[in-house]
Amino acid sequence: VPAWVYILLAPIELVSTIIVRPLTLAVRLFANMFAGHMLILVFMLGAEYMLIEGGAALKALSVVPFALGIGITFFELLIQFLQAYVFVLLTALYIAGAISEEH
Repeated sequence: VPAWVYILLAPIELVSTIIVRPLTLAVRLFANMFAGHMLILVFMLGAEYMLIEGGAALKALSVVPFALGIGITFFELLIQFLQAYVFVLLTALYIAGAISEEH
């Protein structure tokens, strides 16, 4: 690579490795956790509203969103384990790429 390209390449690689990659990992993890928590909140609040404000039919049906909220809680637990695995794997790949001999 010509020497003048290093002037452009070095800052781009530095910003990519130090700022962009960890930021994208953090945003991905936050977005997945936030979406799961919002789903649980919607189902549980819907079940609570149906139980407190609804008539006899809605009170009987409030079990359905409550059960779905419990099911989504366990599904979110699985998703969080997968996200942690992906986070660790990508972090290891980024670190390995940053300290490899071609850099």
